[in-house]
Amino acid sequence: MSTTANSTAKSERSETKRGARRSVLDALGAIVGSLVYRRRRFFNQSLESPPLRTAVPATTTEVKRLDPGHWHEVRCDGPAGRFTAAYLVYRWNGPDRPALIYVHGSGEQPRDFTRSADNSFRRITERDFNVDANLVLVMAPFHETTQGAYIDALAELRNYVGMLASAASLVDSLAKRLRSEGAPAVFGAGFSLGGWVLNLHRAFYRTGIDRYVPICAGTQPQKIFVDSVYRGMVDPRARAQAQHLEDILSFESEFTANRSDDCSPMLFRYDRLVDIDVHLPSYAGMQVEVIDKGHFTGQQAIAEMRSHILRATSL
Repeated sequence: MSTTANSTAKSERSETKRGARRSVLDALGAIVGSLVYRRRRFFNQSLESPPLRTAVPATTTEVKRLDPGHWHEVRCDGPAGRFTAAYLVYRWNGPDRPALIYVHGSGEQPRDFTRSADNSFRRITERDFNVDANLVLVMAPFHETTQGAYIDALAELRNYVGMLASAASLVDSLAKRLRSEGAPAVFGAGFSLGGWVLNLHRAFYRTGIDRYVPICAGTQPQKIFVDSVYRGMVDPRARAQAQHLEDILSFESEFTANRSDDCSPMLFRYDRLVDIDVHLPSYAGMQVEVIDKGHFTGQQAIAEMRSHILRATSL
């Protein structure tokens, strides 16, 4: 169901409260995660970091090749430090075809295309996605090995900022390269972490992507770490510095300052990590697709995500 964010936020909030019982799985998942990683909680080592508004536009990445079927590693340098990201040209139909850049979700295994792997790109594109377009998958830093290694990296806030900034910079470099090759249009889609990355690109780069399709994301990631059921994954000392996290991570004003009609978001009505009450207002004036799912059940709504991407991009 589509809704216009600025006219229906109040009714969406009441619907969310009535449906809270349907997102029990989100709370259980967060509790299990907080227990498993209780000695390795986010930001437990350092809260020092440049803000996203500084790090994202100043991070540089160079895309040199578009050879299909190979993972290409790139170095990303910026105020948060030096990071390694990668991309895969999964399908190449020709330089004159439109392109879709996809960014995976938090903690996924984008290199692993086996059926048991947590890889939203594979699941979305493996069926009913026969589009005449080039498909490029972005891998954010810290996603080349294990979930545990990813969790360990996020002991420092600087690494979280650098991860987001690096992925946004890579999206920008890919879009420029694809256009230089002759692509008539370039689209960006991403789930969760990937949605944050796309929104950061829209907030700070503002060119190169014809339409953004962020799924299960907004513009205030600090709210997840402080206010959502996910806060149990975060070091208590970090949660106690909510204003500091907001100063470093929020980019709502920069995102909403972009008045272009180029964004087609999707949110989950009963999501208790990316709470629709919190994140819907950032999409004021946009047509937002809302499905009746929580965060973890929404992750399994592959057909709905696929349909939304295809509708939004007209591929």
